[in-house]
Amino acid sequence: MRSFQLLLLIFILPSLTIGQSNSNLAIGTWRAALPYNTGLVVTQSPDHIYYGTSQSLLQIDKSDLSPRFFSRVENLSENGISRMAYSQRFKTLIIGYESGNIDLLDGSGVTNINDIAANTNLTGEKEIYDIYLLDDSLALLSCGFGVVQFNLKTRLFEQTAFTGFRTYQATVFQDYYYLMTDEGLYRLPLTGFFQNFSSWQHLWAIEGFPPKIFSGQGGVATLGEDLIMVVDDELYRWRDNTSELLFDGSGYTLRYLQASADRIIAGYVPDNFGSGLVYIRDLNGQEQIIEGGCAGRPKGAIIDEEDRLWMADEWLNFRRVQLPGSSCDQFQYDAPFDFSSSEIRVVQDSVYIAAGTILANQSGGSNGAGVYTLKNGTWKNYNFFGYPEMATKEAHIDINTIEVNPQDGTIYAGSYYGGLMEIHQDQITYHQKENSALQGAVGDEQRERIGGLVRDHNGNLWIANTLANNPLVLYSANKEWKSFRPIGNTQLYKGMVDNQNNKWFVLGSGGILVYNEGNDLMSASDDQVRVFDSGSSNLPSNKVTSVGLDLDGEVWIGTDDGIGVVRCGNVFDQSCKASRIVVTQEGITEALLNDEEVRAIAVDGANRKWLGTRSGLFVQSPDGLTEIKQFTESNSPLFDNQINTLAFNGRTGEMWIGTEAGIMIYQTETTSGGDVHASQVEVYPNPVRPEYQGPIAIKGLPRDGNVKITDIRGKLVYETTSLGGQAIWYGQDYTGRRAASGVYLVFTASDNAFGDPDTAVTKIVFIQ
Repeated sequence: MRSFQLLLLIFILPSLTIGQSNSNLAIGTWRAALPYNTGLVVTQSPDHIYYGTSQSLLQIDKSDLSPRFFSRVENLSENGISRMAYSQRFKTLIIGYESGNIDLLDGSGVTNINDIAANTNLTGEKEIYDIYLLDDSLALLSCGFGVVQFNLKTRLFEQTAFTGFRTYQATVFQDYYYLMTDEGLYRLPLTGFFQNFSSWQHLWAIEGFPPKIFSGQGGVATLGEDLIMVVDDELYRWRDNTSELLFDGSGYTLRYLQASADRIIAGYVPDNFGSGLVYIRDLNGQEQIIEGGCAGRPKGAIIDEEDRLWMADEWLNFRRVQLPGSSCDQFQYDAPFDFSSSEIRVVQDSVYIAAGTILANQSGGSNGAGVYTLKNGTWKNYNFFGYPEMATKEAHIDINTIEVNPQDGTIYAGSYYGGLMEIHQDQITYHQKENSALQGAVGDEQRERIGGLVRDHNGNLWIANTLANNPLVLYSANKEWKSFRPIGNTQLYKGMVDNQNNKWFVLGSGGILVYNEGNDLMSASDDQVRVFDSGSSNLPSNKVTSVGLDLDGEVWIGTDDGIGVVRCGNVFDQSCKASRIVVTQEGITEALLNDEEVRAIAVDGANRKWLGTRSGLFVQSPDGLTEIKQFTESNSPLFDNQINTLAFNGRTGEMWIGTEAGIMIYQTETTSGGDVHASQVEVYPNPVRPEYQGPIAIKGLPRDGNVKITDIRGKLVYETTSLGGQAIWYGQDYTGRRAASGVYLVFTASDNAFGDPDTAVTKIVFIQ
């Protein structure tokens, strides 16, 4: 009866907000934004196809092609999948990595087996090149140092044969182990001394084997009564002590050899760039060759129970061919084009990412991944694959910086190779030296290098035209162009605009430029210019690597030796200096992130500082004195400790994190808050059910607002201050007791020092 009354109350309370959270993530959890357009390794279970991509794992339902994605967020141990196999007996996917690490994925989750990766006594490579299942329970792992037996039932390593050189593939044929290595083909009776590699027989031109010593990566597999092998990229079968050439691989290089569905599959790529081919042979000697666009650049293949060939290929798209025909299905999944990111912008809940690269020596990284955008839950990629003119204009390489006009959604993308792209409603305009004030770099006049973009409060776009004679270029809101040379230093890079509409640009040769155009936009006569550096302005170092603006208008400058903060009202006053944040940790007092390169700075809704370094991600209190969190590869799903860019989505509370190995999203406890409440205060989850023990988010609050939670009789249960525009309650009173069933009132008020506080009341229902 009590539960019925509570449920009835839920429906009649007029101001109660019940519904889905605006964010897809629970507080404190992660999501990956990784590319899923190329499969590099492939295997299958009865119901699914598994592709290993460049950074993660894709599971495809065979019946409807619906995907499921796995990465470190879903507890995979790392990136860089090198080989996979599926055990039907144990319903387990075996995932091998370049490091020698192994994950076992089954219905209970992921189990990591790190004996190989963690073994410091192993010399040479540890990469797992192949996994062969013997009786579906014993896995033979071909590794950089030898071959290993792994028991899937006990999940223990049983035996290892150390070869002293790379081993590529193993199989069992007529009571022998066969092993293809850098030094050729070896075999051992199943009853032989597995661990003593000197007891393995090296097969040269004996017993009818091909009269060539193996060189280069090859393979060996079993097909019925035949042993199939590759020698010098030529495909042979061996039966009754006689070898027969099946395919002459002249002009091609073997990529893989795989037994699947009573057939043998061999993938080849040409020695010059172009499409490869896939050779298929069945037990009856029937052959088929798939070549051309569908074969692409083969990396692996399997054949399922419906005679469909699923191919892993380093070119774009996942590929499938219905045998024996040659019609090709190609498909992709909604995802960013690549894992790289140089700059992320969040504008009106949409995300814009520049993927290109500028190297530490200030040269380009030849990255053609372009621009990715996420709008209304859908990714769109701008690069030369979808927009060939980008390559014609040479504007597709190293797009490293991006800005957006929030009024009309126009995207501005800067290339370190070919000028500025303006993208409006999917139409691209190219701004280069022929049709703008942009110039080529001194000594490389053919290349208009864009190293940074900032959009000011008046809608003007300011462009760092790096290494040009006039390196600061204005593209005004009225579509007028003008170039300036505010100082002699022409190495301008990424920056930002502060609350006074001053433009800040990192200087590649030392320090950071502050620029204000004055009253006359198109004239340099009233411009104000200043350089902050270590000598005159107290920066920790002249090597500036990032800059950010906090909610109090303070400028945080990242260097290769920590942080400097500028807190002046007039930054052009020569008495204005940067200051360092001094912290005490474990009894040691030193400057914040001393000796760390601070590569990215973002500020969340509570004015906390997120500082990305080469050693991980640090979250500091608003004043920087207290470390709130530290994320690294070892204590979080973070793909890589090197952080390249950060951006905060104030509406959802998501922190976007561009690492060296991929893009991630972390759901913070904060959202952006204004001076007053949003039009609607939301509570999620609401109602709170017995099984839920996580945080309860109260959203739509003013920044630093006061929050009081009472029971229905007005007794105070909990009080806190909002983090930005959001407060968190774990459903407990001050003694730590769980809230009883009932209705709780949430009273919130703004911290308004200049008038009456803005207030709101909402409700939370607990069902126990």
